[in-house]
Order: sequence, then C-alpha cells, then structure tokens
Amino acid sequence: MAGHDTRAARRYAGALFNTAQRQDKLDAVVKDLDSVLALMDQTPLLRKMWESPEVPTGRKRDIIGDILGQSVDGLTLSFLRLLVDKRREDILDAVRVEIHQLADEARHLVRAEAVFALAPTPEEQKELIRSLEQRTGENVELTVHVDPDILGGVVVRMHDTIIDGSVRGTLERLREQLLQEA
Repeated sequence: MAGHDTRAARRYAGALFNTAQRQDKLDAVVKDLDSVLALMDQTPLLRKMWESPEVPTGRKRDIIGDILGQSVDGLTLSFLRLLVDKRREDILDAVRVEIHQLADEARHLVRAEAVFALAPTPEEQKELIRSLEQRTGENVELTVHVDPDILGGVVVRMHDTIIDGSVRGTLERLREQLLQEA
C-alpha cells in the first residue's frame, strides 16, 4: 500500500475514531469493521462489488445498506457509505488496522506475543502479564505460542520490542561474548 493511501487511511480512521468515542460507540465500530471485512473475505462477490469502480455509487450504497443495515451500528454504516461516496473503498482494510491501534491506545492496551519452550501454566501466564504491565504501565493482552526450538525460557514481542529470555538466546549471547574475548 502506498504512503498516500496510508495517510488517507489514518485520516479517515482518526475521524471515525473521534466520532465513535464521542458517541460512545468505539467498541461497536471496531467489532463492526472486523465483521464487515470477515464477511467480505467469506463472500468474494461482496468484496468484488465493494471494490468495483463499475458499480454506481448509489447502487453500492443501497447494497451495503441492504446487506449490513441490520447488523452494524448506524455510525459504521454511515462511514462505509462515506468511503463509497469518496471512492475510497480501497482503504477499508487499512482503516481497520488504524482504528484497532487507536482503540488499543485509548484503552492503554498493549498486545504482546510470548513464545515458550513448553506450554506455560495459567499461573506462569498471569505472572508474565503482571510483569509486563509493571514494565509498560499499560494493560497487556498476551497471545501465547509454544516453540521447543527456544530450548527453555520465554521470548516476548511487544510493539517493536523483543525481550529474549530464552535459553537459546542466552547461549547465543554467551557464545558472542566468548568469541569477542578470544
């Protein structure tokens, strides 16, 4: 996606986010965008219609209303129609990504991914979340993966930060030190 499209997506997402927060509909709108895009993934014909420049704007607005009118919030529907009117259907996926980030920031939520060598106990997961929350001052939502290749310990990814507490990482750092000293 070009930089210009990213800027447009940011601008549209920002406007939608601010309106949704003012109307206390942020959760609904985030959920709606997820549902709409999931529906488009499951219904290639709907996605094709959404992206097609051949379908007239008015017809597209009607179709969107007929298909989604009952299942999404009025604000979401207005937003989708705005994208149609402005011929910016192409940025819907990017808007969803942006609105998720804005919603996470508003909720002081950080999404972290932890890779363990062995499946952690619920207590170990809670302990890791507590420790990450103290470290970041934010609420942490943790996704857990298991990968025996790290040998032991845990590797955590948050935003652009990687915390490598794995046995393999420790062994590799030790090797680096030994090579430097040799």
